[in-house]
Order: sequence, then structure tokens, then C-alpha cells
Amino acid sequence: MSTGNIPLFELDVAVPSQLYMIEYSLVERGSLPFVPDFLLKLLHVADFLPQEVAHFFGFSRKELDHALTGFFSSGEVEYRKDGKLGLTAKGHALFADTDTSPMRESIANYRKPFCFDLLTFSYLGNNSKSGRDSRTLRLKVDQEQVAESQRLAKESFQRNIHDIYKKGHLVKGAPQGGTPEIYKFSDCSKRKDFVEKVPEVLSLNAATYQFEFEDRDGLPESETYIRARTEALSSACGSNNINQISKVADLLEDEFTLRLIQDEGLNASRLASLAIDELQGHGTESERRRLYGSLQLKRNWQDIFEKLKSALMSEKTEKAEFIWLAPSCHELWGKCERHGQALSEVYELFSKHKSGINGFKVYVPLPDDRDKRAKSIARRENAEAGKRLFGFVESELLSSVEILLLKDKFVVVLYHFTDSRRYPAPVPIGFFSQSAQDLARVNSLMAGALGEYTEAGAPRDLGPL
Repeated sequence: MSTGNIPLFELDVAVPSQLYMIEYSLVERGSLPFVPDFLLKLLHVADFLPQEVAHFFGFSRKELDHALTGFFSSGEVEYRKDGKLGLTAKGHALFADTDTSPMRESIANYRKPFCFDLLTFSYLGNNSKSGRDSRTLRLKVDQEQVAESQRLAKESFQRNIHDIYKKGHLVKGAPQGGTPEIYKFSDCSKRKDFVEKVPEVLSLNAATYQFEFEDRDGLPESETYIRARTEALSSACGSNNINQISKVADLLEDEFTLRLIQDEGLNASRLASLAIDELQGHGTESERRRLYGSLQLKRNWQDIFEKLKSALMSEKTEKAEFIWLAPSCHELWGKCERHGQALSEVYELFSKHKSGINGFKVYVPLPDDRDKRAKSIARRENAEAGKRLFGFVESELLSSVEILLLKDKFVVVLYHFTDSRRYPAPVPIGFFSQSAQDLARVNSLMAGALGEYTEAGAPRDLGPL
């Protein structure tokens, strides 16, 4: 078995950030125009008589005097006692960093935009790339830091000036030579709030059998960011749901999944071995193809979507009924950009089919039928589903499963294993099946739960949102 990371769950983390307009002055060293540059180079080699310099450049004496006026005024060139022209100490200093070309210092003023996150005040660039925090796990920031954000942004600007310069954001044009020195810091004013989205992937390390987020450079490697992410995930991941998953797996006669459960959790070594076998095309089950990781993972979604498209394109499928039901055991379902893309693809696919968009439904769980805030969030985070977004009051039986059911064609079942003490994020594992028995079992499970009434006497199926 080869080692490596087995991706299992994707989510986008939103870090509150701000864009600032910063005014500053830099001490810049720049090269001189062609003639002054060569004139100083000549005098850097040795002293020369005025007529020798004029002859070298093809100048008249008047033209030479004009060319030298600026250097005399700045004190960089002088007449020696023997009548020759030569560089002063100040003139030789122009060659301090190089023996080939003179460089002159000047003060340049700038007013440019710079972005910093409010968690670690890392430099993010010179434009705000992300604006909305829907479909993300939003991190909390220290409000005292927010109150001091302009001061902290100024300090971060000064601390990161070398990287800012190397990225070409500090001065006009591409970076040349060393980082300019800050002469004066005039102003730093906040102009815009936004969120920086950080894509995260939870993987199972096949060598260590640890569930861990894949390493990323920049902001995600900061200890402050990792602590804030851990805190946010601990409240969003949900509690141990082995009992609920075991009950559903038993109802679906899914012995394969039941054998993965050990000591109130997943057997990570067995899971890694089976997942790698499946990914390498050596799966053991014939009727059920095992799935490892969330549907939004590229490898899973491409495969499932192609099967959906193939089934709808079949001449035998004149009327399609497709249901996508979300789990309620955690708050991270659909918290990534790929989720919106997947919904868009399904919507477009059905809009071109004979069934029309009425051929599919997306069911999302809600705490109760009167929770207006939860309904609003669901609509915002699943906007691509349009009027095909439906709600249902959370069901303990369905809480740990995600289901895709294309009537009479195929079914996808994913068990979302949660336990913040064991897994940093949900671990979805399940199967794809075209078996008539599996289709019947899953349809019965889902229809039975959605057809129930809650303890308050309301229908569990809330209909369109």
C-alpha cells in the first residue's frame, strides 16, 4: 500500500479582513539619465580637464558647462586646484553600492491600497479578492484587535515591507535592487471590510493514520489561525454519532461500513487501506462501489455527476425524480465553493431535460418549521437551487446521512462521521449503488422519515423554501 494523504472533506474558512489606504514616502535610489550617468562614470575613473571631457562627449564648452551645472549645485563635482574636473566625496558616494553605475537617492510619495487579515495581520495583497462569507466557516477575531486595526495594519506594513516590495506592490514598476527605506509614514485609513477565503482539505494520512488538514503556506500555517480554526470547528463539527450511523447502516444492511467502526470511532488503518484500494481500482464490492470523502471532492463529484447525466440522457428516462438530502449532524455541509458549482450543474442539467427543473429537489434540515433565520441562511447558501430548495425538520434517523437518489436508477449514501475529539472535520464515507434492493431500502428510509410529524404536530417535510 502506498502512503500519502487521502482527501476526505473540503471547506472554505473565512477570515475577517480589511483593506487600508496607506500614504507613505520612500527613500529611493535610482539610476541617472544616459549623459549624466556616463559623465559621472568617467570622472569616477579619474580626474580630467574640461576640454578632455568635452572632446569625449563631443560637447562645446558651453554644452559641457550646462551638463555640469546640476552636479556643481549638488556638490557632487568640483574643479581641482590643477583645473581638472573630479568627483567630490559626495559624488563618489553615488557609487557606494556599485562600481559600475551611480545611484542617486530621492524621496518618492505614494498612496496605495493594502490588505491585512484581522486575525494575524498577515499581508494579503493589494486588492480584496473575496467579499461574501456565505458557504464558509467564519473565524472569530479579537474585538480589541479590531479596535486597534489601523495601528496594527501600519505595524504589519512596516514589518512586511520587504515581501510587499518583492511582490511589486510597494513602488511603481517591477522591483529593482534592495528594498527602499521608509522616509515617512503619513496615513493609514480603513476603506473596506471583506473576508479572505482559505480553502482547507481534511485528509487521512495513510502512513500515520491521523486525520489532519493538509499543510498550506502563508496564513494557514500561523498558530493563531490554527487555534481560531480549531475553536470554530469544535462547535460546528457535532458530537459522536456512531450510534446513529450504526442504526442506519444496519437498516441498509451495510455490513461494510459497520466493520469500519471500532471503539466508538473509525478504524483509521483499515479505512486507509480500503480507501487506497478503491482509489486504485481494487475495490472488493461489486454491487456497491465505496465512496470516500464528501461529494464535493472533485474525484467524487465528477463521477457521480457523469452517472446522473448519463441516466438523464438515456431514452428510457422520460420523467426523472432526483432528491439530494443533506445531513444535520454538523454545520459544515456545503461550506465550500464547489457546493455552489455542483448545485448549478444539477440545475442546468435538469433545465435541459424533459422533466424540467421540477425533476429535482434539494432537501436541507432546519431546527423547526418557524426558524426564519435558518431558512434565510439555507436559501443564501443554496441559492443555485433556486425554487427547488426544500426544507425538513431535523430527524435523528436521517441526521448522519447524505443521500442522492435518482428514482429507479441509482442511489448515493454518505455517512458523515462526526466527533470533534477524533476528527477535526466530518469524515464522509459511503457507497454508490444501482441495486434495486438498495434503492428500495433508501427510498423507504427517506420517505418514512420525511412523512413523519414532529413532536409539535407539524409535518417534517416543510416543502419549498
